[in-house]
Amino acid sequence: MRTLGLGARIGYATGDFGLNLYWQSLLLFILFFQMDVLGLSAVDAGLSYLIASVWDAGMDPLMGIISDRTRTRMGRYRPFILFGTVPLAASFWLCFSPPAFLVPGSAGMIIFATLTHMLLRSCYAVVAIPYSSLTAAMTRDSDERASLTGWRMLLAFAGSTSVSALLPLLAGWFGSYSPAAACVGALAVLTHIACVASVRELPAPAAQTAPLGLRDDLGGFVGGVMRNGPLLRLLAATVALHLSLGILMRNVPYLLKYDLGGDKTMIAQALTWFSAAGIIGVPVWVWVARRWSKRAAWQGGSALVIIGGVALAFTPAGSLWSSFACLTLIFFGHAAHAVAMWSMLPDAVDYAHWRRRRRDEAKIYGLASLILKLALGGSAFIGGLALEGVGYVPGVPQTATTLTGFRWLAGLAVALGLGLSMLSVAGYKLTAQRHGRIQAFLGRRAGRGTA
Repeated sequence: MRTLGLGARIGYATGDFGLNLYWQSLLLFILFFQMDVLGLSAVDAGLSYLIASVWDAGMDPLMGIISDRTRTRMGRYRPFILFGTVPLAASFWLCFSPPAFLVPGSAGMIIFATLTHMLLRSCYAVVAIPYSSLTAAMTRDSDERASLTGWRMLLAFAGSTSVSALLPLLAGWFGSYSPAAACVGALAVLTHIACVASVRELPAPAAQTAPLGLRDDLGGFVGGVMRNGPLLRLLAATVALHLSLGILMRNVPYLLKYDLGGDKTMIAQALTWFSAAGIIGVPVWVWVARRWSKRAAWQGGSALVIIGGVALAFTPAGSLWSSFACLTLIFFGHAAHAVAMWSMLPDAVDYAHWRRRRRDEAKIYGLASLILKLALGGSAFIGGLALEGVGYVPGVPQTATTLTGFRWLAGLAVALGLGLSMLSVAGYKLTAQRHGRIQAFLGRRAGRGTA
């Protein structure tokens, strides 16, 4: 098995620092910006987010197909990261730079918000799908992948923490989100260049050095997915997780601003603290995954999120420290899902390779990303309808009923979703021991092929 050096681990993880500058902004700020700055209603903003997410979901498997069929001296995945990072930064800046001639809340502003968001999602897929596929392409060892994913999640949460503080503070300093977004994009470009310079890909399996015809390739992939039990369970858990967690994440800024009376500085500090809880959680959950199993990490993190969500739902309005304690527990527990999911997924790639004699790294990552983003898009649309249902009105003090609604939406939705995800993951049987036997078999099969 290939052992990765510290430089390769940190260099790879640096790429997710850059990606999470964008991703956390999409989770926390884009809807808030569209409603409070662009003047969109909660329903219009939620529908716009859903459209962009559905578009993005279609881009992900397309990028998986393209990158799996790419052959260059740099490898299959690194060229997309290197040449896609500048367009990604430019599209991020454009999302926060509305033309002066558009009237807030108008049809033109809705179209602008939707199209720029779709462009950002397209550029994000070009970089993110090849980047995620590198986990399976850099090493075949399950424990190495858990360690690599731990480093990745550590810097991913560091990116989330940075942008949670950086974007609103820079926006306040510049007096506008546009230059703040440009600064964030420039930082992300530097991290992706560093990532490409630090990592190397293993050669593709000999049987797949020449791509199949497109129809045969896709037919074999779909057949393999339908027979990949570990992957199907992981995807089902991902839907339940992100449908519910997305509603919570989009409620957090409203909870901080309207219920807890936070200004931009307080919101930035609070979001930084919550992301820091995730950073602290990453090495804990990596240890759990390696000491027991990745499934144990998922289940333990889910249990903590459920406890935090139920407690948040029944915490009285205006309870600052109680609310902070609940949200801190939720973010700490959620770190387990990032660690478990992104280290389980490459193992599912190996499972498909064992069962079907195919290695579809980027396609499987594209499918997982499609499922994740459809779930997040659905959560944005459902969350927008729910905000309207509890009486949210942008930019004005909210009623007591609305403030209670924020808590119920955030807390009980996440408890329900995480409970369903635990049921799905309970049947996940691809342990480290079984994965090791699969890898040994693949090694023997490759040796026979070479002989």
